[in-house]
Order: sequence, then C-alpha cells, then structure tokens
Amino acid sequence: MPAASFFAAIDVLVASVLLYAGAEALRCRALLRGRRGPAARYWGLAAAGLAVLAFDELLGLHEAAGWLIASLGAPAPWHTPRWDDVVLAGCVLAAAAISLACRSELRQSGRTLALLAAGLGLAGIAVTLDTLGRAAVIEELLELGAALLIALAMRVRRIEARTRPPDRAALERPTPGDAGLVPG
Repeated sequence: MPAASFFAAIDVLVASVLLYAGAEALRCRALLRGRRGPAARYWGLAAAGLAVLAFDELLGLHEAAGWLIASLGAPAPWHTPRWDDVVLAGCVLAAAAISLACRSELRQSGRTLALLAAGLGLAGIAVTLDTLGRAAVIEELLELGAALLIALAMRVRRIEARTRPPDRAALERPTPGDAGLVPG
C-alpha cells in the first residue's frame, strides 16, 4: 500500500470515528436536556466541534486557514514553520478549555472524564509530533487513538445518562406557566 493511500485511509477512518463521537454527543444532549447552565450546552458544543473536526480531517480546513494566515505575511509562532499546526493546536486547546469549563458535567461520569482526558492528551501529542514534522505514521495513529478514546467517552456518557436516574439538583425546576403542568 503506497504511503499516500495509507494516510488517506487513516484520515477517512479518523473522520468517521469523529462523526460517530459527534452523534453520541448529540444523543447525550438529548438525554441530558433537563440540565441547567453551561453543562446543558456542553454536549451540543461537543457534537458541533467533533463534526467540524471530522470535516477538517477530510477537507484540510486547518491547512487552508494556516495558508491564509501565512499569505498575510504573519510569521508562525512557537518555533513552528507552519500556521496550520498553530490553528490545529488552538482547536485542541479550545476543546480542552471548554471541557474544563464544564468539568462539573464531566465529573458525573469518572469514566467519561478519564477517557476524554486521555483522548485530548493523545491529540495534543499528535499535534506536537505534526508540528515537529516527525514520525508521520505515529502521529496519524495517535490521531486515530485520540478519536477512538473521545468517541468511547461520548458513548460511555450516553449509556450512563440513559441508565442512571437524573441528579435531582441538576434538573431545572418547572415554572407554573409551563405547558401541561398543573401548579400544586
């Protein structure tokens, strides 16, 4: 198998796993829709972010963004020769920051939190290897491992949300004006 087709196959596999993870996050959002605050939005953001990453994997969106920034004459920071690595690192950091901001929701499942942290950690290592321009095969396999761990985290949370009774303190209280509710 030529190297180009190997990398293309891995990219398609990673994109497929990320789309699956996004679908699981969307199902989590549906199951946990009664939650209050930022945690209620976390699963929708996760679903959207995972879908964007899947399309990025197939279409090279971060490469296009990096090329656009470089064409404006801006030197790439962090001792990296390419802006696309900076854009991708920003995506991983944004995902980690959003997850950290919603850690109260993620703490509802220790397994989900551990799997997501491991997935984001592997993604960070993959971005670092890509930035250094070394070990392309290992970097692609780390991307696949990161996607699989993130997908598994979403699946575990969805299964737990479906099987565990909701936390009463996290549910929104209905107001008397809600349709179908009788005050009393």
